[in-house]
Amino acid sequence: MDDHRIGRAEDYTAAFLWTAYPLLVVALALVWGVAGFTLALCTSWGLDRGLARWGKARARAEAEWEARVAAALARARR
Repeated sequence: MDDHRIGRAEDYTAAFLWTAYPLLVVALALVWGVAGFTLALCTSWGLDRGLARWGKARARAEAEWEARVAAALARARR
């Protein structure tokens, strides 16, 4: 009657850890990629807006300079 003893369960800890490690690396790479993409997107958008504003300010300043030069030349020709 004692022939069917329940044996000890196999230890699958090492197999679990070897499987969980690549999954963890892939998950962290995914998080890093999404966060990095978001950061790169926000940075490029901010630079685009900043350069657009800087270009408009430069164009306005150049137009004001051209107007002052034209006014000075007109006064000098009188």
